[in-house]
Amino acid sequence: MEEQEQVTPEPSGEEQLKSVIERAIARQEEQVDEHVAMFGAEHAETLAMRSELAYSYWHSGRLDEAIELEQDILEVSERTLGAEAPATLRARVNLAASYWSSGRHEEAIRIEEEVLVATERVLGPDHEHTLTARSNLSFSYASAGRSDDAIKVLQRVLEDRVRVLGRDEQDTLDARSNLASALWDADRRDEAIAVEEDIVSESARILGDDHTETLTARRDHASSLRQAGRADQARALQESLLADLERLFGADHPATQAAQRILEDS
Repeated sequence: MEEQEQVTPEPSGEEQLKSVIERAIARQEEQVDEHVAMFGAEHAETLAMRSELAYSYWHSGRLDEAIELEQDILEVSERTLGAEAPATLRARVNLAASYWSSGRHEEAIRIEEEVLVATERVLGPDHEHTLTARSNLSFSYASAGRSDDAIKVLQRVLEDRVRVLGRDEQDTLDARSNLASALWDADRRDEAIAVEEDIVSESARILGDDHTETLTARRDHASSLRQAGRADQARALQESLLADLERLFGADHPATQAAQRILEDS
């Protein structure tokens, strides 16, 4: 009787993707070595290549390698370019992200605080990069459970967005939403609901009463009122929302049916 030939299973899609990523990283490592040989370890192009490699390490979950490389990039950037050069600030942001992903939250926040101070000093309080750095810090505070710090920064973010961008920009609407969420998470419900009322009115003014974002804001506002024990107000808003959903989408639409179930349960 002939021995049956063993069948080798095909690698899964996940295994194939992992293999592709590993080969790509190996090629990046070779390119970094080539740049070091051609330009030197501290050349701007070499640092850029090393930063891309660190990002690939981070993206593929090789955090220890990403952090080691980013720490070295930051040290070189500070020494050769200066502590407040744009490339140095980017290196700090990248290192903070890797620290955060590896659970080193306080170290990440310390770097983000330093980046905000430096960015504001170099570029000014109204520069796009400063606004982004402040917003990023607020998310880190919130994620680390530092609610009061997050709220203070988010209040400043909203003030900045209104002053620099105006009330009508999407980033300003997003800043209001982020502040409302932080207030709610901190159990400052009345303040959160007040901000949500602003979100509804601003969204209706800017986007229109029938826009999806306005309808979503009304749904969220009614939900907050319901959870805060303000049942009569919540029910009135839910009835109004249901009528508009029926008008816009019909009684059989999933959003309309969901709103109807909420009203029946309230």
